[in-house]
Amino acid sequence: MINKRDKVTLVDVLDKVLEKGAVINGDMVIRVADVDLVFLGLRLILTSVSKAEELSGRSPGSPERELTEEDRAYIEKLQKEIKKAEENIPRLINADSPRETEQGLAKLILTIVELIRKLMEKEAFRRVKKGSLSPVEIQKLGLSLKAVKKKMQEIQAIFGIEDEELNLNLGPLGDLM
Repeated sequence: MINKRDKVTLVDVLDKVLEKGAVINGDMVIRVADVDLVFLGLRLILTSVSKAEELSGRSPGSPERELTEEDRAYIEKLQKEIKKAEENIPRLINADSPRETEQGLAKLILTIVELIRKLMEKEAFRRVKKGSLSPVEIQKLGLSLKAVKKKMQEIQAIFGIEDEELNLNLGPLGDLM
């Protein structure tokens, strides 16, 4: 339950839309000189995979899935990427200051990536909680999200951007995250 005093961000709202799902229906006819020429029917469903599986009645994921050589290679690649990003962060902090415009652009892009990363993280948590993922999928998902976060930290270090700067004030809508 959310109180009026609780701070609700756009990422919270988008997460709730993905968790619950949203359906948009619309029909449109393009008419020229009182003659109907084109019919455009829209049926859009926006929801998380776990909610779509729940609504369709399909069984969620494959929690018994075994680790394959391809999975092992992917996991090793992610672990190397994370280690590489971690090694670069202190070195990159000592680099010369980037120009202000580059920093502003980097901040905007990183904010959007962080928004998407947080939404994916919340959906991943729901799928793990439901038990619809195998241990291999959980490991790959966790390492992938960690690799994205480490890469973001690496880019933040290049441009001198702190975590708390990755947010946008949306005016009357409040903060993005």
